[in-house]
Amino acid sequence: MANPIPLDLDALNLSSIAKGLISSITDIDDFNYLASNLEKVPVSLQSRMARKYIDRYTEKKAGSQFRANTWMRRTIARLKPRFGVLLSITHNMPLPWHILSSVEKTKKHAGTLALECLEKALDVSEQNQHLPYEKIVRLTYEGVAGYAKQFGVNVPFYDMREDDLPQACFEIALLKLQCDKWWARQLKTLRKQFLELLEIATGQVGKDLYYDKKNQKPKRRGISPYSSKQAQREFSFAQASGRQFLEMMELQSSDGDVINLIEAVKSGMANPANRRNELMLRIRETEELADEMGYVAMFYTITCPARFHANASTWDGSTPKDAQNYLTTTWARARSKLNRRELKYFGVRVVEPHADGCPHWHMMLFMPKNKLQEINAILRWYFIQEDKNELYDRYGPELTRAKVFNKFVDINTHGTHIKTVEACVKYRAGTEKTKLFKIYKQKRSEWGFAKKKANEVAIQRNKEEAEKAKAEKREPKKFKAKNHKAPTKFYRTFSPRFDAVKLDKSKGSAAAYIAKYISKNIDGYMLTDHVDADTGENLQEQANPVLAWASTWNIRQFQFQGSPSVTVWRELRRMPKGKPIKDEIIEPIRYAADNANWKDYVKLQGGMCIGRAANFKSMYEDTPMGNDYAEVVRRIKGVVTNIDYKAVLTRLFNNVHNVTDATSLKTRLIEWTRQLKGTAEKIAAKASTNVGAADLSWSSGNNCTPIAVGSSAELILDMVGCDEKQITEVKKDLNSGKRIARDGQIYQIKNGQLHVLDETAQIKHNKHLAIEYRAKTLAQKSASWHVTENHWQQARELVDLAYQYAQLDGRETLNATRNELGEFHYGEPKKGLITLGDWDLAILVSNNSASAISDNDWWSLDLMA
Repeated sequence: MANPIPLDLDALNLSSIAKGLISSITDIDDFNYLASNLEKVPVSLQSRMARKYIDRYTEKKAGSQFRANTWMRRTIARLKPRFGVLLSITHNMPLPWHILSSVEKTKKHAGTLALECLEKALDVSEQNQHLPYEKIVRLTYEGVAGYAKQFGVNVPFYDMREDDLPQACFEIALLKLQCDKWWARQLKTLRKQFLELLEIATGQVGKDLYYDKKNQKPKRRGISPYSSKQAQREFSFAQASGRQFLEMMELQSSDGDVINLIEAVKSGMANPANRRNELMLRIRETEELADEMGYVAMFYTITCPARFHANASTWDGSTPKDAQNYLTTTWARARSKLNRRELKYFGVRVVEPHADGCPHWHMMLFMPKNKLQEINAILRWYFIQEDKNELYDRYGPELTRAKVFNKFVDINTHGTHIKTVEACVKYRAGTEKTKLFKIYKQKRSEWGFAKKKANEVAIQRNKEEAEKAKAEKREPKKFKAKNHKAPTKFYRTFSPRFDAVKLDKSKGSAAAYIAKYISKNIDGYMLTDHVDADTGENLQEQANPVLAWASTWNIRQFQFQGSPSVTVWRELRRMPKGKPIKDEIIEPIRYAADNANWKDYVKLQGGMCIGRAANFKSMYEDTPMGNDYAEVVRRIKGVVTNIDYKAVLTRLFNNVHNVTDATSLKTRLIEWTRQLKGTAEKIAAKASTNVGAADLSWSSGNNCTPIAVGSSAELILDMVGCDEKQITEVKKDLNSGKRIARDGQIYQIKNGQLHVLDETAQIKHNKHLAIEYRAKTLAQKSASWHVTENHWQQARELVDLAYQYAQLDGRETLNATRNELGEFHYGEPKKGLITLGDWDLAILVSNNSASAISDNDWWSLDLMA
C-alpha cells in the first residue's frame, strides 16, 4: 500500500492555533484524521477541541492514541446535528476567546471597559453642553448603556429607560458603568455562564452512562451530569477561597467581644445543615397547619418545552437561565389567574436540574379539597401552552381520513335540522398514545376485577363473622375490603410537561415525600442508599454538581409560596434565647420563634396567604448615598408592626389575628467590625501593659496634614483627678479607634501609635476636604466631568460662607438643620420650628433663595426677643 500523504492545512478552513496543534502530530494517519474532523467544527471551537484531543493523544498510557481518535469520532457524531446552534453561540461570544478563557484576563479587561465607558460619557456630555443638565444625564446614560449592552451585561434600569425615571437613577447607573469593580462582577458571571454554555453545547454535560460488564457497575464516559467538570472545579475553588478568607478574619463587637468569622458563618443560614433543618421545620409544620385547615396536598412536576433541553434535537441554544426565566414567567401568569379566581394555596417549590442542565420544578402545594381540580386545570393550561404541538407529535404524525357523521344545520332559518355529511377529519391512529391507552385499559380492568374480588371476600367474611357472633351472643366485627390503588393515567398527552399527583397520607407525610429533593439540592444528607432516576448514580455524591449548577446560573433552589416572611422569623430568633421582652404585642411571636414553633408564628402573623398584610414586618434603616454609587442602602435593624390601614382591613376581613398598635423591636443591638484575626488580641495586649494608652509609641503628626503635637504625657496629665473607671473608658475608646477631644487637642490611635492632633489644624483639614468634595459635586452637576478653577472658586466661597455663619454663632464646627425634636434626616417629616444648618443656609444664599447675613444682624447678636 502506498504511503499516505499529509493533508495541506492551508487548503482547509482551520484556525491558526488549530493548525499549530495538528502539526505537532507525527503520525500521518492521525494527522489527517484530526485535520479532516476539525474542519467540520466551527472555527471558534477548533482550538478548544484540538487541545482536548492532544491532551488525550499524549497521555503516557497504552492505547492513548486510539482513545483520542475514539473520543474525536464520538464528539463529532454528537455535535454534528447541532453545528448550527454552536455557530450561533460562538458568533454571539461577548468577548474574544483569549480573554474569556482566562480569569485574570477577564478581570483585567473590566478596567478597560470601565475606562471606555468613562470616555464615552465624556464625549456625549461634551457634545450636548448646550442642553440642560437633566437632558445631558439621560443622553449620556443612553449612549453608555447602549455601548455596555453589546457585551451582554445587565445594565441598571435599562428595561425601564423609556419610563419617567428620576434623574438619580441615571446618575447611579453611570457611576456603576464607570466602575471597574462593577464590571469585574458582571464579567465574572458572564464568563462563567458562557463557558458553561459551551460545555453544554459540546456535549460535556449529560447522562451518557454505560454498564461495565467487567466490574458490573455503571460508568460514565468522561461526561458530568447537571454541570460540567470545569464548573465544578471553579465552584470548589471558590468555596475553598471563601473559606480561607473566613478563617483569616474575626469579628469584634461594640462591647469588645471577639469571635472568629468562620464560626459566625457556621451558625447562620450559610451552613447547609442549618438551612436544611430550617426548611424541613417549615415544611413539616406547614403540613400540620394544612391538616388543621382541612387542605389536601398535591405534588407537581413541571418541565420546560423541548427547545430548552440540550439533549433534544430541537434545542435552540437556550441556557438553563433562559429555561428558569420561562418557568418563573409562566408561573407568574398562572399565579395571577389563581389570585383573580381567589383560589387559596400555599407550599414550597424546589428547582433542580435534569442531567443536561435544564431546570425543572417540584412543587408541593396545599389547597382546599373542593378547589383541587380547578387549580390543577389552571396550572396545566398555562404550562402546556407553549409548543403544544410537540406534545401531540410524540404520539405520531397527524393524519386525515374521511368520516361520515351527523351535523346540525339551519334550513332557511325555519329551524335546526340534522343532516348527514361526509368530511375529512384529523386523527392519530396506531401511535404510542394508542398503545399506552390500551395498556391503561388493561390495567384498569385488572384493578376493577381485583376490587370486585376484594369486595366479595369482605362480604363473605362479614357474613361468617355475623353468624359466629350470633352464636356467641356478641357484637360482630366488621371487615373492610382490601384497598387496591387505581392505575394512573400515564397515557395523558401533557404528562411529559406537567404531572400532578395527590399525596396519599396513608403512605407517608408530604414533608417526608419532599425531603429527598430538599436534601439532594443541599448536602445529600441521609441519601446514601438512594439513586437518581436521571443518572442512576448515588444522590449523596451529586450534591456538589447540583450546587455548582445553581451557583453558575444564579438559580434560586427553594422558595415557599403563600408563607409569611421568614426574615422576620430569623430576626426574632436573634434575640437572647429564653429571655422574655416587656412588649406584650411582640412577645408572643418572639416566644414562638424562639421555641422554633413555625405553626404558631404563622398564626400570629395572620395565617397563610396573608402576603403583605402580615402583622409584623422587617424594620429597616435607610442610609442615603450609602455606597460608592450614591444608592440608598437599606440595613435591617429589627421588627415593626404593620398598621397600614389596608393591611388592618385585610386581616379584619379574613378574621385572623390582627395587631393595631404601633410598636417595634430592635434586634440588632450590637455593631460588629470585621478585621484580621489577631487584631483584637494585639490591641488587648497593649492595653494590658503597665503603661497607659497615651504612652504608646506616637508619630509626629497626621498622615494627611502635618500638624503640631504636644507631649506624650499630655493626655494623662489632662485626666488628673479622674477616677479609674473614667480612665479605663478613655483607653477603651482609644483602642477601638475613636477620637478623644480634650483641652483643644484630639487624640487617636492609628496603627498602634498615638496621634495628637491640633483642633485648629483639624478644622482646617476638614475645610479642605469639604472644598474638594463640593468642587467635584459642582463639576458633575455642570456635566463637564472636569474640575475647573471656576468650580474650585465656587466651592471655596460656599465653604467659607458656611464656616462664617458657624463663627457668628460662636462655633468652630458646622451644625446640621434641626427641628424642635433635634436633628432630622432628609426625607423625614419636619415637625415644629425649623432651624437651618450652616450648610443649608450657605446653599440657599448662594442660590439667591435667602439674603446674606453679617455680624450686624440682630438675631446673630442674641437680640432675638
